[in-house]
Amino acid sequence: MFTQKYTFRLRRGAEYHNGRTIDAESVVWNIQRMQDPKIAHSLHRSALKNIEKVEADGKELVHFYLKQASAVLASDLVYYPVNLIAPDTPNPDEIPYGCGPFKFKSWKRYAKTELVRFENYFETGEDGKPLPYLDAVEAYPKKEDKVRLTALRSGEVDMIENMSFFDAPDFAKNETDKFNIWKAPQVGLAHYNIQAKSGPFAMSGGKDAKLLRQAVVHAIDRQAVHEAVYNGLGEIAHTFYASESPWHLPDVNKGPEYDPEKTRFILRKLNMQNMPIAVVSRQAYQYMRNGGEILHAMLVDAGFAATYEVFDNPVLQAKYDKDDYGVDSTASSFRFDPNGHYDRWIHSKAAANKQRIGFVSERCDKLIEEAAATADVNLRKEMYTEVDSIVNDECVFIYHHTVPLTGASVKNLKGYEPQLTGGPNYQNGGVRTAWFDT
Repeated sequence: MFTQKYTFRLRRGAEYHNGRTIDAESVVWNIQRMQDPKIAHSLHRSALKNIEKVEADGKELVHFYLKQASAVLASDLVYYPVNLIAPDTPNPDEIPYGCGPFKFKSWKRYAKTELVRFENYFETGEDGKPLPYLDAVEAYPKKEDKVRLTALRSGEVDMIENMSFFDAPDFAKNETDKFNIWKAPQVGLAHYNIQAKSGPFAMSGGKDAKLLRQAVVHAIDRQAVHEAVYNGLGEIAHTFYASESPWHLPDVNKGPEYDPEKTRFILRKLNMQNMPIAVVSRQAYQYMRNGGEILHAMLVDAGFAATYEVFDNPVLQAKYDKDDYGVDSTASSFRFDPNGHYDRWIHSKAAANKQRIGFVSERCDKLIEEAAATADVNLRKEMYTEVDSIVNDECVFIYHHTVPLTGASVKNLKGYEPQLTGGPNYQNGGVRTAWFDT
């Protein structure tokens, strides 16, 4: 028996890149593919876990039958999982037939991605002409902030999505005559995850384990992180959303404050001075690396025998699976609806939580589930305020800073505005409405 049904009517005339019409049957095929644990990423599957059944009704209607009532299904569907591909794509891992404004041409890992204009894309611009305007897009992944900025200044690339927090203020002050500059206040949320699945910090470890987790949080100087890692950009955080967001929760209980003397006291009380703790971070993101580096220094200063290592993502994933770390310096991307954060990171059954953290709270689980089924925004904010107050008190998932973004382009790139979260592509905007004024 189903609790709720959502029905979507598909846009007429929209096509996949191989010319196939985007019909109800193909949408059902995509959803089922994204629910398959043998194929789909856990992040995608988590957004679809409430779907009991999906079925086509003719060519244009798709019915979603849910296990539990939900006010957030539409947001869950459109942000991450629904990257539709044509069902008759011969080899989707190598040549995907999608349905966006640009179609795939080539990809070489760590080197270059080429996309070309999809001639049958359905959107039109304000001038009535079909989008996108650009004939092609070439993307070059460059991990290091300085390398990206140098590539822009030298003319190697026309646009970069983000630059170093330490370059951004001077760049915005001194180079607006040469480049367009865009700022996104929050593209994500940086957090420290204590490994509480097993070991001395485990949620099952009772009062002493919680005291040890509190000792870690007492060692964290968020103001120092704000200045040393983010150069004063963005905001110190004790909840997911920044202060200018309508989902910001100003009344959360912040949990333990910075006080390294309390850290030392707790370690002495538990007879765990110089307790070993392994700090890790992901190689791909400099602010995660810098956040891990300063955390390591603060923990050492407060009396832990901390170590610090940086890993590529596959190695880090293996460490998560084996509980082979103490604290992870990491982050989450922006979510347009709070359920995208709480249901993926905080709920005890969330895949990311189970793999990487081990946070368990029956009260939080209940509140998260009730909030997802509640349409009233104010009621949902009250529920999430209580959730984050519990999270901050338990000291396992540690909010510490919003992640801002500064992007830039050459002056003759016109018609481009990034998405709210800094993304370069979205309906009626981004690269699909951009052109070069030559």
